[in-house]
Amino acid sequence: MKKIVYNNFEILIKELLVFFTTLLILLFAATAILAEDFFHKVVIADGRAVIINGDKETAKKRALDDALYLSSIQAGAKIDGFSSVDTNTNLKENLLVRPSSIIKDFVILEEKSDETHYSIKIKAYLIGVNDYINCSKRNNLNVSYLKPHYSVSSKLPAWTNNLPFQISRGIFSNLDKIQEINISDSTNFNFNPNGLPNPQAASLDYENLVDGKSRILKNGEFGIHPTIILTNGDGRLTRFTNELMVNINLKIFEGPQYKTVDSLDYSFSLLLGNSTGYKHLDAFYRVPVDKITELLSRSISKLQFRVLDQLKCYPLEAKIQLQNDNLIVPLGTSQGLKNGKVGFVSNSNSNISMQDWVVVTVKQSGKDFSILEILNPTNKKEDINGRIIRFIN
Repeated sequence: MKKIVYNNFEILIKELLVFFTTLLILLFAATAILAEDFFHKVVIADGRAVIINGDKETAKKRALDDALYLSSIQAGAKIDGFSSVDTNTNLKENLLVRPSSIIKDFVILEEKSDETHYSIKIKAYLIGVNDYINCSKRNNLNVSYLKPHYSVSSKLPAWTNNLPFQISRGIFSNLDKIQEINISDSTNFNFNPNGLPNPQAASLDYENLVDGKSRILKNGEFGIHPTIILTNGDGRLTRFTNELMVNINLKIFEGPQYKTVDSLDYSFSLLLGNSTGYKHLDAFYRVPVDKITELLSRSISKLQFRVLDQLKCYPLEAKIQLQNDNLIVPLGTSQGLKNGKVGFVSNSNSNISMQDWVVVTVKQSGKDFSILEILNPTNKKEDINGRIIRFIN
């Protein structure tokens, strides 16, 4: 291995700067690639092909290919330019047009032919790629604030016993101020995180959904369970300091199965005063209770934004159930669904068009349920029964 000796300190600094600059560029580039997000578009396009030797079937396929290509271009295209030189040394400028979207499904709206041409009109659903993640579009987040768990060390002064309640109400109040969050107070519900309810699949039952019967958490809705622990932190700053250690955990659940979305931890300490053993001196350095309350309020003033960051990017999805020849999903206007909303269902049936996805739209939406309609009639309802549908913002 070759050993490099730096005789000049400035050369070393310059090479280190180049190294770290390159590292940062690579990091940002990797982040941009990983941050790609999907969006969808609905496009109507017309395709046309010449009928050769009376072969209408081949002309139909070519017209469909033309319509699919044109729909991809309508949804967005990447154009690359390059120069070339022919054998006569003539310079030519060339343009290469490539669709920047992928067709996930389509339906033929109209097809007709005359003596010379075959024409097809289609409606296509396409997926494209955004350059940056945008999770802010989900702006209807229903949240239940569950009964908190409190713990206060016996070594702390008696007046601190009420602080966990104040912290909890502060967190609730800050969440309530966020426009995207519709929060409800469910602290009267005896919530036990170690004995979570195990709701039956009957929660998908069409009659229950129509009648408005519901559980504490519905599909697409969230629950937040706070755990607030206060302990004594004697001598952490100096040998005489008396501190209040605050540990907050916010566990976030989703849906009737109480699926854990995330667990957020937040800890900080506040100075209560000094414990020197001299009463008059300790009384002089003791921090007033109202000041402690003010500092607590400031310390939790940004916690709600961490919660929002977790919720707004969580996909709106649920399991489809086929009942009475209707495709039912337990999501409705309460979760932000409206008629015409588009969702995608992963499908394992290799015979289905577009192979791995089925496009579904909301035909009718109630408060907590929706009836779905498959875009392409060649796809069967039975094929997506019991599968997960994810709605795109």
